[in-house]
Amino acid sequence: MAHSHHHDQEASVEDGVYGIDYYEGRHNKLQLIYRLRRRTDEVERALRSYTNGPLKTIVDLGTADGLMLRNLKERMGALHFLGIDYSIDLLKAQRLDGIFKTRADVQKVPVRSGVADAVIATAVIEHVPDPDGMMRECARILRTGGLVIITTPAPLMEKVSSALGILKEAGHHMTLNLKQLRKMAEKAGLTVVEASKFMFSPIGFPAEKTIEKVFGPLGLRLVMANQLLVARRG
Repeated sequence: MAHSHHHDQEASVEDGVYGIDYYEGRHNKLQLIYRLRRRTDEVERALRSYTNGPLKTIVDLGTADGLMLRNLKERMGALHFLGIDYSIDLLKAQRLDGIFKTRADVQKVPVRSGVADAVIATAVIEHVPDPDGMMRECARILRTGGLVIITTPAPLMEKVSSALGILKEAGHHMTLNLKQLRKMAEKAGLTVVEASKFMFSPIGFPAEKTIEKVFGPLGLRLVMANQLLVARRG
């Protein structure tokens, strides 16, 4: 579908939306807290490594309860944050100072073109019916030089974890590998600056960052649980 018509697509993310039990679970389950922390680590590192020019406005697609943005706000200070999610319950789950949250479909973002310095989508793109459309929306709302930062489970790890009953995240439409993500970003007119894997264990143990550094290049990337794509609008 041509770039100018992508707003007309009617595909909904309704069946990929988490409810309030996800929010409550995230507060109670160490595993989910660990995964949020690791995603936040990667997003913060990407923002600090690759940002060109101002970093004032960050849009978080599929923000859920807004905890990723709260973590970033604590670490990075006074930025403007906008969180977008389809679940009213999740958006209302926590009021956060300095973070504006609104209900919308991540495939039709209610934000003017070219206003965001960065767009974040962590563990979201695998839930939407039209990931290409979401990638185009990311590109549309970014300013020139702005960054999109996407994380998504690695397909192999997803299968292994599900088989072992480790991760029980419903609502996935598809799993995407880094090659597919890279292609989507390029198709949307973005330039990929990093495509990597992170998070050695989906359950988490203290030495995981060191283990990634040691084993990553030796091929153990296959068993890392998450993928990171960072791309820039030219």
